[in-house]
Amino acid sequence: MIAPSREGDLTPRRLDGPPAEGGPCPFCPGNEALNPVEITRVGDDDGWQVRVTPDRDPLLRIEGDLDRRGAGMFDVMNAVGAHELVTDTPEHTRTWADFTPTEMRTLLEVYRARINDLRHDSRFRHVAVLKNHGTAWSRYRHAHSHVIATPFTPKRLEEEIAGAREYHRIKERCAFCDQLAEERRSGTRVVTANGEFVTFAPFASAHPYELWVTPIAHGADFGPVSDRSLGHLAELLVDAVARLRHALDDPPYSVALHAGPLIGTDQAEFHWHWEIIPHLTREVGMEWATGILANPIPPEEAARRLRAVPRA
Repeated sequence: MIAPSREGDLTPRRLDGPPAEGGPCPFCPGNEALNPVEITRVGDDDGWQVRVTPDRDPLLRIEGDLDRRGAGMFDVMNAVGAHELVTDTPEHTRTWADFTPTEMRTLLEVYRARINDLRHDSRFRHVAVLKNHGTAWSRYRHAHSHVIATPFTPKRLEEEIAGAREYHRIKERCAFCDQLAEERRSGTRVVTANGEFVTFAPFASAHPYELWVTPIAHGADFGPVSDRSLGHLAELLVDAVARLRHALDDPPYSVALHAGPLIGTDQAEFHWHWEIIPHLTREVGMEWATGILANPIPPEEAARRLRAVPRA
């Protein structure tokens, strides 16, 4: 529901005060011993630009078998998967909004490489890439992100993919391609674009100032994306978070890659994209009870305000 009368209720859920864990930052150069197991890095012995390590308190562990089994009418399995931490930058205070497009492209190349490596494990069905900035649940301010491989397609993505399958079954077209064509035709929700990607506020968006960055060319899998395309994507991701910082006084937000399953199904039906969700509202009772969200900022107005942000 779009509820403009509630715009005054926007309350950014910021990370206030010091991080929950004191002591040295485990992501800063010189403190590598705090995360000693290194999966990969970009850089050399004189310094690194991006570093990937296992999460010290992983939601999923790489060791073991799935051991899928029934428990009465329910199904259970072992918490097998991969949970990797990506240190986005060696500089403690820099955020994505401060990145150059070249720095962001390097980070995207790391995500692509991790997805392509994890797909070789036959236990894994999906890889999620996600990032939180300034959120109340963040333990550290230093810019970092997560790569998480799961032995199933997560519920949110499975619902999105199922909807795309049904749309394709009826119309024999990609729902996302149709959506993008309409956004580019009308232009009212488009924030910015380049030759390969479009940033827009989706129709009837569930969250205020929600943005999607979507490739114009159809594709379900992020793994094969070219270096050239990653460069164009980097430009718009940096642009999007910089506009949010300027327009909303550096709000907390989450970013996630939505891509198809690793096994390569739904190539015609799904269309990968990045979603950026600022955390500006708190869930109220009706939203929790019904799953119906109330957005106080119409996406057309959000796009207008973000287009007006001056960019250097």
